[in-house]
Amino acid sequence: MTPPQNDQLSLLDLLEKPPIEALYSPDQIYDSEDVTLFSRLTEDHRFDRKSARTQPKELAKYLSAFGNGPSVDGGVLAIGIENDGTVSGCAHLDQDGLSKIERLGENACPDGRFETKREPVTNASGDEDFIVLARIRYVEGKLVELANGEAYERLGDECKKLSDSKKQEIRIDKGERSFEQEPCGLVYPDDFDENAIARFAKIVTENASTDLQYSRTDILRAYHLGRERSGTFVCNNACAVLFAQDPVTVFPGLLVHFLRYEGTEALSGKRYNVVKDRMVSGTIVEVIREAANLIDSSVREFTEFRDGKFFTVPEYPRDAWYEMLVNACVHRSFNIRNAPVFVRMFDDRIEVESPGGFMPQITPETIVGTHRPRNPFVMRSLREFGEVRCISEGTRRMVAEMTAANLPPPEFKQRRTDNLSVICTLRNNVRDRSNSLDSDAYKSLGQAVAFSLTPEERKIVNYLVEHGKINVSGALRILTTTRWHTARDMLVELEKRGILDYVSSGKPRDAHSHYRLADRNG
Repeated sequence: MTPPQNDQLSLLDLLEKPPIEALYSPDQIYDSEDVTLFSRLTEDHRFDRKSARTQPKELAKYLSAFGNGPSVDGGVLAIGIENDGTVSGCAHLDQDGLSKIERLGENACPDGRFETKREPVTNASGDEDFIVLARIRYVEGKLVELANGEAYERLGDECKKLSDSKKQEIRIDKGERSFEQEPCGLVYPDDFDENAIARFAKIVTENASTDLQYSRTDILRAYHLGRERSGTFVCNNACAVLFAQDPVTVFPGLLVHFLRYEGTEALSGKRYNVVKDRMVSGTIVEVIREAANLIDSSVREFTEFRDGKFFTVPEYPRDAWYEMLVNACVHRSFNIRNAPVFVRMFDDRIEVESPGGFMPQITPETIVGTHRPRNPFVMRSLREFGEVRCISEGTRRMVAEMTAANLPPPEFKQRRTDNLSVICTLRNNVRDRSNSLDSDAYKSLGQAVAFSLTPEERKIVNYLVEHGKINVSGALRILTTTRWHTARDMLVELEKRGILDYVSSGKPRDAHSHYRLADRNG
């Protein structure tokens, strides 16, 4: 029986749909003529409300929090509205109290940037009243601190007090402080790899196409990797990342932790599924090169069948994953000294996690094609170093390479644990390898047998290369058929053709019976 039309509407009304105002920008909130909006809005990263009883020093925290981000849009503060949305207004304040409210405790936060206006309202008692709206701006190029040295950031509906290390991180991200340019504490030349510096100097000189002779320190100075102080050349953090003999003494996290998992998720305990666990250390050039070798040896190749011929293609385009690795190592936050870069490979994806959040004005939606390096001096030097080839190509190249390989574009997201990190993910087409064979299987089977396989049979062979064995239930999960007997018959047919071996104890209803690829070398 068809329910009445009004019943259908009531069901639709029960569905959770975010109101359009949940998408308003701070400017749209501030400019809205709907005064009820300020009572209805959920407090979040762009909006908060406060009673007119709030002390100016408390309001100053919002100048710091919205001024520091992480959103570069700043936020709006509605004063004269209680936490539950009740409109209490500001008309009861005397002139001095109102002035303090409208100044938002700016004396306690002199670097805050804001503007205010009075908005007429009817208060909870039914009287004409007004509230004070403050549009607080994000501040470029500077950490917004209170006069007492405290600083805040806006996370969800809270103004979170920043630790000293987080304050330094924001200073670096905003360009107020150059972490790269600070002295590293190592002694030049004793603590540095002179051979690596000599190679760098030779590359720079050759690229400059000049007959002039420059000393190594001249070139390091030109690339902002150190400076003379009282007759001694003092190397900075960027120089240590590039050329220190033992860079982990300065940056314990200058590592790549490589993990290869069996399956599509990370498991623990008895189900722990890491099959390769390696830690790569050294200078940033060495780390990138050795981590790239690890990934290269772990990326599978597949032989695709197109137009009656087989073509070998990698699981992921090399330039795409190499660029992802380079970006993670070069744009990471070295101020988070103990955190390594993680490379995690699963059956269906490879993801790289880099310490430090998105730079200001960078989001998952704007990161492709946007250039805002966290470590510009390291990046400039690596452009000269021949072993880092793709660094200037950026995220656009990653997208182009993945698109050309008929794979999804790279995914970017920011995650917060103890510190912020950025995760980039490349996905393969493991779910739809009906037209390809693992290259090892192709070599083992030979072209004639490989040519004879149907798309569904190729799926079974690929599964066996990855997992070693399969039963009828497993085949049913990866095939398009929904019939148990069809999946069983396909496995039996592959056994008859000598492509699979059937393994069983001989007992009836053996739960452990399965199929595996036949040993064609025996």
